[in-house]
Amino acid sequence: MSDTFAQNPKLVELTNAQKMSVTIMDWGATIHSIKVPVNGKSYEMLVGPAAPEDYSRQLCYMGATIGRYANRIDHGEFKANGKSYTVGGGKDVVLHGGEVGFDKKRFTIAAHSANSVTLTLHSPDGEEGFPGNFDLTVVYTLGDDGTLKIEYEGKCDQECAACITNHSYFNLNGHHSSVLGHEACFNSKDILVIDSRSIPTGEVYDVTARTDKVDNFNFTQWKKFAKSLDDFADDKNMEFTHGYDHCFIVQDRDSSKPVVAIKGEPIDGKRVQLEIFSDYPAFQFYSGNAINEGAPEGMCAIARDDGKVYGAYDGFAIEPEYYPDAPHLEQFKDVNPMVSPSAPLKHFITYKFTVL
Repeated sequence: MSDTFAQNPKLVELTNAQKMSVTIMDWGATIHSIKVPVNGKSYEMLVGPAAPEDYSRQLCYMGATIGRYANRIDHGEFKANGKSYTVGGGKDVVLHGGEVGFDKKRFTIAAHSANSVTLTLHSPDGEEGFPGNFDLTVVYTLGDDGTLKIEYEGKCDQECAACITNHSYFNLNGHHSSVLGHEACFNSKDILVIDSRSIPTGEVYDVTARTDKVDNFNFTQWKKFAKSLDDFADDKNMEFTHGYDHCFIVQDRDSSKPVVAIKGEPIDGKRVQLEIFSDYPAFQFYSGNAINEGAPEGMCAIARDDGKVYGAYDGFAIEPEYYPDAPHLEQFKDVNPMVSPSAPLKHFITYKFTVL
């Protein structure tokens, strides 16, 4: 068995009574496929390589479990255990756990059944610079009601900054296409303002404050991602991102309510709706602004259905998580706790698919 990323993958397929299917890969505890039946035909909801072995030839974290710290850490530096730590080589911005994050690790399939699979990973003390021995369990369960629930439990024998999420890209149109025509409603009225490196400044921006028009970020009522790219051109909060790549703060933290609801465009006269539930305090909304951008030859993700290279806005990601760079946002530390021996990480994300 090769330990080269994405080689000799092990796959587990989950199915439910509605003929929905989900395929999980051991590399990165990755969601490789989510197929939803619409009028008797199965449609792929995920953006990603057709072959599991090709995940080593994409740079976008497609479908993967992200850790040890999802999103960004400024200068790869934080304090824990009364010490300073440098992670991910101390780059200007360390993203998604460093050079070799959990997305590139082979997880162990500890158990599986027709509708559930449990995967585990041990991250040793000092890996990518993070302190403590970290043990992660990820459980995927597919329900007959169209839900795919992900449960995370992360235990560490030292205090450590840790945040685990999933980085699936969705396209609810069921084929290779732009997602800008998707409609969304968010349980959020505030975003974190970011600088040119996508690091939060600490300022919170109320997306409902504008009176001259509906703000691009105001999804408190159903709204399209964008009518066109012109919507993004003059938005100061998109000056550096050219689309959505921002942290939204969950407004009503009742985890029985969806943090987001999104509808695709019609498929066979129907629309697929995705609702996402989580007990994390925030979520990153990324509209795929830079999918494959700058990727060297041979490292571009290819669409499953038409064999063409994925481009900007061909998929969106919703990543429930702690705030980006939370170790440096002392004012929000109460909702962004460190993991410690007495306080393990325990969170869930649920994707619910409904055909309307």
